[in-house]
Amino acid sequence: MDSVELLLDASAEELLRRDWEFLRRAGLPSQARHAAASNRPHITLLAAPRIPDGMDGALAALAGALPLPIHVAGLVVFRTGRGHVLARLGVVSQALLELHRGVHRVLCEVPDVAVNCVPDRWVPHITLARGLTPAQVAQATELLPPDHGLVPLPALRRWNSREKTTTALTSDGEHG
Repeated sequence: MDSVELLLDASAEELLRRDWEFLRRAGLPSQARHAAASNRPHITLLAAPRIPDGMDGALAALAGALPLPIHVAGLVVFRTGRGHVLARLGVVSQALLELHRGVHRVLCEVPDVAVNCVPDRWVPHITLARGLTPAQVAQATELLPPDHGLVPLPALRRWNSREKTTTALTSDGEHG
């Protein structure tokens, strides 16, 4: 799946990477186990099998709203066919909803957008781990701090899953 993602600033990213590391050290599934340089804490605004390259200019124009503050709050669990996903919940603001809707307006012709990304069904979150059992979810919630507070979202990028590349849609898109 290709995606359009919001990135955290460096200090907020470090908080989330610490969450990943707490889980990894406890022997639990963790995003820390993915060593790719593109693996960064992020909030997905839209995911689809293919997002065309030709839309980058229109997406970058939306980045004028950045940086946006977001409260990185407690933990949330999503059930999937391959276990549970543990994530940090992002508290929605009007500005974040407007940016999300703007991305979907720009990419309205993109087919097969992931259902959990569409407006009015989207839950902004930062994934910490995938494939957990219920017992592992319980263990993880005991390890992690309850809240990370208000953090800035300064950068927007596009992920190309076929080429395994990211494209910065803001000047600090890979340095957040």
